Amino acid sequence: MDRLRNLVGGQFVNGGRDIVTGMDCWGLVMEVYRRYGMDVPDFTVSAFSYETIDMLTMGAAISKTWDEVKWPVDADAPLVVMMRIHPKYVTHAGVFVGDNRVIHTMQATGVVLSNIGSLRSRITGYYRYVANN
Repeated sequence: MDRLRNLVGGQFVNGGRDIVTGMDCWGLVMEVYRRYGMDVPDFTVSAFSYETIDMLTMGAAISKTWDEVKWPVDADAPLVVMMRIHPKYVTHAGVFVGDNRVIHTMQATGVVLSNIGSLRSRITGYYRYVANN
């Protein structure tokens, strides 16, 4: 968890991929995975293109790049956590980092560490990145 502490409080920037200037949710996913020694692919799409994000995330979820995990345990970390913020679409991602915590960023909050229980109603799935294996 220490490797992630300086991310908390960072600002949200639509399309952001830099910890200094700000990140969107997928930029944060990429940074967290980088700190775990893995490079995940980028999705270059506006954080507000809900249908496109839903299509990309659901396509990635059923690809050979990601394995679905039914329920995370600390040993599984990091896992991408897909969430439904928009009522119709999966539009948000965070990372399960162990200890029942998810790191994620949103326009209103910036980067935060949330208890997984507070997000449970929005979570649509947990995914392990396997393309580097």
